[in-house]
Amino acid sequence: MAWPKEKAEKRKKEILENFYAVLASEGLEGASIAKIADRMGVNPSLIIHYFSTKEEMVVSLVDYILDRYESAFLPRLREIDDLEERLETAAKDIFSVDWAGLVDQGVFYACYSLGFRNPRVRESFRRMYDRLREVLTEELTAMADAGIVSDGNPEKLAGLVIAMLEGYDFYRGMLDEGEVEEFGRFCKESVIAILRGQYGGR
Repeated sequence: MAWPKEKAEKRKKEILENFYAVLASEGLEGASIAKIADRMGVNPSLIIHYFSTKEEMVVSLVDYILDRYESAFLPRLREIDDLEERLETAAKDIFSVDWAGLVDQGVFYACYSLGFRNPRVRESFRRMYDRLREVLTEELTAMADAGIVSDGNPEKLAGLVIAMLEGYDFYRGMLDEGEVEEFGRFCKESVIAILRGQYGGR
């Protein structure tokens, strides 16, 4: 039998999954507690019991988004012992169509834009990026120690990878479907070359 805390976490995750789905179809302005409740077939008071406002749901949704990225990325990556292969796989994964499809762009940027006006949402995104930088810094430090990537500042290099990833993610929304995969490959090759200190601007 599940403990009350486990049941509460399960219910909150269910609410966030449905909030995400409503955001994807209705946008941030069109999403409401009533619509989420309707989608779930529950009374709105149940949602309010866990999240009193839409803002609280957005803050928690950013953690939900991070979990989607981490669960898709880290377990597979950490099964690879060979650091050369791990670098290649990591770069390939984060600039892939599959990675790009993990989170709906409309949902991500609707929540992100709210962070410019809402300090709590901004702090939630800050935690997400801090976590991503922490993971990348740890990986790049191990790779630098093994002589696979540049022995420059791993934390700054992690920030550069994030900047390239976010730039790619933003720009791909303006590309035709056939261009996205090709440009993703170019970004992957470029980021590996930069990390190895071999980039020649080709």
